[in-house]
Amino acid sequence: MTMKRLGQAAIGLLLTSLAGQAAAQSIILYEDSNYRGREVRVTGDVRNLDSVRFNDRASSFRIVSGQWELCQHDDYNGTCEIHGSDQASMGRMNDQLTSLRPVAAGRPGRPGGGRGSPSLTFYSGPNYTGRSVVVTTSTPDFSRIGFNDQARSVRHSGRGDWVACQHANFDGACMVIDGDIANIGGGMAGEISSAEPDYAGRPRRPGRPGGGGGEWPRSGVFLYDGVNFEGQRVAVDADISNLSRMGFNDRADSLIVARGESWIICDDEGFTDSCQRVEGEVRDLTSLGLRNRLTSLRRVDDSWGGPGGGYPGGPRADIRGGVRGVDSLFFPRPEINGYAVDRCLGGYGARCDQQAADRMCQAAGLRRAEHFSVDRYNRARTWYLEQNRACTSGQCGALVDVLCTD
Repeated sequence: MTMKRLGQAAIGLLLTSLAGQAAAQSIILYEDSNYRGREVRVTGDVRNLDSVRFNDRASSFRIVSGQWELCQHDDYNGTCEIHGSDQASMGRMNDQLTSLRPVAAGRPGRPGGGRGSPSLTFYSGPNYTGRSVVVTTSTPDFSRIGFNDQARSVRHSGRGDWVACQHANFDGACMVIDGDIANIGGGMAGEISSAEPDYAGRPRRPGRPGGGGGEWPRSGVFLYDGVNFEGQRVAVDADISNLSRMGFNDRADSLIVARGESWIICDDEGFTDSCQRVEGEVRDLTSLGLRNRLTSLRRVDDSWGGPGGGYPGGPRADIRGGVRGVDSLFFPRPEINGYAVDRCLGGYGARCDQQAADRMCQAAGLRRAEHFSVDRYNRARTWYLEQNRACTSGQCGALVDVLCTD
């Protein structure tokens, strides 16, 4: 046999081999269900079906052989499914197929065509509609993937919980995702800017069932819409006068305060009405009369006064605005918790003027008020020192020009 004939035979064998490989990896897409309508045969990776004028048109398919990964968006993004058999109807992927490829043995994240590694698929519309993006690892800023403040539904894949947060770098309100959510609620719809696996979350979270507690925030407060730290979680790391802004007004059932911090929680906006001082864990806010009633909360110093007029650790409190003298403190406009100090220790005119001024000086660490005045003309938000709540009605008047001495 001549060299020329040997070369032709080798080429023929190579082409036969390639044809056999193509036949082993082939799929036929149909424009209509039940394998009807226009069809397109695919034998390899297709990053975008626009290249064959078949983007978002497939409604059924036949697999000649092998397994195929079918994806909602170009470059194998969005919702992806792996199939090894014919589908007369594509269900939720109907008219949404944009990219596809044969499943190669050992392809990362797709071993043997099985379920992929843990991930979240966010959708810009409710009920898993609209644009989508797949997150498979810690993603601190959704603007980098072109999906900031867009998510309105999410599908959960794989094992383990995820945490999605309102702001970049996992700041602001956060929610735990442990399953599909057709309509993201809690004020988080269209607000998510970062997400990551809940590395410290259930079921490994220290103190969960078998340990007796929830995950502790590094700072601030975790609010939960279920008792015993269950349900959706929202993280609060700064004073907030109305939880409606976070979609969590009148929803909290339990909470956890960061170690070493003290907060007051109130059932009305602006830190008013019924308020309670909290530290550590509160498994059921019913015990404080605030389950499904919490509207505002703020951080306070450890010396913040408790109910009944006592101050933990002694008579001191965080009275601000003073100017220190040799043996005195002068407060032109004293404040506590961001409020002016009311001329009375409680509502209904209880123990006013000198008694309130003396109590204020004692809370600041001195003995009595040598001088004070009452501002009766400029309305200000004021705080009752003894009842530890804001004055919301009646003759609210602020103490001014208070001179405290020993």
